[in-house]
Amino acid sequence: MIGGYEAADEAGDRSAAVYASIARLIGAQSHEIARVEHATAGWNAAFWSVPMEAGQRILVHDHEYGANAVAFIRAAETRGVVIDLVPSDSTGQVSVEAVEERLSLGDVALVSLTHIPTNGGLVNPAIEIGSLARSAGVPYLVDGCQSIGQRDIDVQEIGCDFYSAAGRKFLRGPRGTGFLYVRDSILDRVAPAHPDHWGASLTKSAENPEILRKSNAMCSDSATFPEGWADRFEWMPGARRYENFEHSVAGWLGLGAAADCALEWGTDRIEVTVSNRAEELRSMLTEIGLEVHDQGEVRSGIVTTTSDRVPSVELRRALSASGVNTSTTSFASSPYDSLRRDLPPLLRISVQYTTTVEELTFALDVLRTFI
Repeated sequence: MIGGYEAADEAGDRSAAVYASIARLIGAQSHEIARVEHATAGWNAAFWSVPMEAGQRILVHDHEYGANAVAFIRAAETRGVVIDLVPSDSTGQVSVEAVEERLSLGDVALVSLTHIPTNGGLVNPAIEIGSLARSAGVPYLVDGCQSIGQRDIDVQEIGCDFYSAAGRKFLRGPRGTGFLYVRDSILDRVAPAHPDHWGASLTKSAENPEILRKSNAMCSDSATFPEGWADRFEWMPGARRYENFEHSVAGWLGLGAAADCALEWGTDRIEVTVSNRAEELRSMLTEIGLEVHDQGEVRSGIVTTTSDRVPSVELRRALSASGVNTSTTSFASSPYDSLRRDLPPLLRISVQYTTTVEELTFALDVLRTFI
């Protein structure tokens, strides 16, 4: 009706308020929140901003996402870092003792942890790992795409330097939205790898003539840059330096609405409800003869199961035909854990705080007819 730029301007105050809502949701300050397109974009923005030197190690758990594993391998190829795969303990969660031992060896560039993996149901001990990373002075990146919206998150308690999150999962926001938390104290140690003119401001200066000489050498005589050409930039304050100019304003407002909804209900109440409902579901699945593959001392709202007679993809189709939305896991989503446990594709059933016992019973009745 009025044009994209005009609509964005009209929603300016509401758009700015989203930062405050997200900050309240995770115990941060508004200027520590960056708007991103999705959790992977935020995670990559944080990961590639951390200085890494050849021979340094990055500590990762075997429940990392496939997308994160690709970045680890790429960093090993381009930066010469060593991927130090930290084992799980007897419960399936990351071994706190192993992380402590590896940090004591020194020369660690980054500690990376997926708070709640995409399969397996566990909740990793992010607070304990944060305490170790802080003591060692090592940057700490937490992938929170599955934990935001189902857990009561406090980044101060976790002690992470970065926390990346998606809007579309348990927070129940729009697809194509997410945010990145960046702790103030880490900013002087990192630099975004792909800034644009939104995350950094160009300035005119003659303090860096070498850039001008190299730029002019690449151009024809008629295309030389004038004296005082913008040859340097300054980072925008806070986490906004990780942002790009172009984004979905409507999606961002939707993410803010989802955050406000979670705040209204109370994330402490949501966490208890989701946890209890998931445990009920695990018991129900076991009772009808399905195998539950979830691990961890603390478990999440993600429930994974298989039948020894019917492939998971067929169970998902049967449930979908009856109006029950589930998904299946794949090797690509969680390669380390899939290899370690030799897992087949799993039927993944995620409960929400809106999920009722009646809905679980209905889903189990559908499964009974196929197993």
